[in-house]
Amino acid sequence: MRNFLLVSTIIALFISTATFARASDTNALIQARVPFAAGDYLAAVDEARAQGSADSLTLATQITCYYSRYLAPEENRLALYESAVEMASATLELEPNNAFVRVRNAHALGQYSQEIGVLEAIGDGLADKVRDQIDAALALEPDNSAAHVLLANWHAAIIDNSGFVGRMVYGAEEEEVFAHYAETLKNTPSDVVVRVEYAQAAQ
Repeated sequence: MRNFLLVSTIIALFISTATFARASDTNALIQARVPFAAGDYLAAVDEARAQGSADSLTLATQITCYYSRYLAPEENRLALYESAVEMASATLELEPNNAFVRVRNAHALGQYSQEIGVLEAIGDGLADKVRDQIDAALALEPDNSAAHVLLANWHAAIIDNSGFVGRMVYGAEEEEVFAHYAETLKNTPSDVVVRVEYAQAAQ
């Protein structure tokens, strides 16, 4: 029980400091926030997804990713990540020039890549797709903290899983991991989410 409460707190931290703060669709917030606050994350996803707006689909995507990462049974994770990628893609069609939408696409693709295995993901061209979404987000918002975190994690994942080949083919560099985290902390020094991600990456 204590572990569930801790994980729920982590999920609430990630979601509330990002998507809920940005969403402009009031109805989506109201419909999804009630089950979300009760810890019924999949019901919150269903409520948000049913709205069909860019904000609500972004919300559904993010909840799905963090639920899958922290709480979902292992046998359900792949299908959940596939659903997140699908919702993220639909959101992108609605708002291609929205940096936050691009970030959520990169995050969903990244989580899916980790689930199937980074080497397989690289072979399927997902590393390039994730990087394209991150670069698009930073082109729209150069100081976007979430995009810098994702880019740091992108470099780390490539290096950890493909070493020298990843460095040569993708230009992944260890220095870039810490440089992008430093950039994020400079822009948002009080962001607890960034510090959590940084701590995980430094392990």
